[in-house]
Amino acid sequence: MGRIFRFQRQDNSRYGEDQENQTMRIEGMPERFWIVTSPTPVSELGDCCFVCSFKQFALQIRGGLEVDSIIGIYADGETAKATATKLIEAMTAEPSDADKVIHPSPWLEWLGTQSDTHSVWICDKTSDERIKVEPPADWGNAWAWNVTEDGTGILMRRTT
Repeated sequence: MGRIFRFQRQDNSRYGEDQENQTMRIEGMPERFWIVTSPTPVSELGDCCFVCSFKQFALQIRGGLEVDSIIGIYADGETAKATATKLIEAMTAEPSDADKVIHPSPWLEWLGTQSDTHSVWICDKTSDERIKVEPPADWGNAWAWNVTEDGTGILMRRTT
């Protein structure tokens, strides 16, 4: 049978803190630091670069921030902002012609939907007609899609 250990709260009166206002002690680290996370194609600077304390960071993780999406933790805000800006620029850069494919829609009233990881359906809104379009096979699962800017088709682009 396992042993149960009970821990007493540390007496922090010698550190100038009373028991009711006990806070996490941080030694040798800045109170506030900058987090840079992976941006999305629509991210703005504040979406992927923010300042926080250790408590706020813990709440971010608890609230759903995934550790794998964290690019870096910085003491200097300017370095963090410069890194995040470069990541956003790289994410929003126009893909080369070899890294994109456009599938035009044959219908004026249409929509696009994805039902699996390998294809997108272009569907006519006025009938049950639809067309399945796929990215080049050599892209594997490293692709994303959206409606073209002029709304006439589906743009697929390689993501890596």
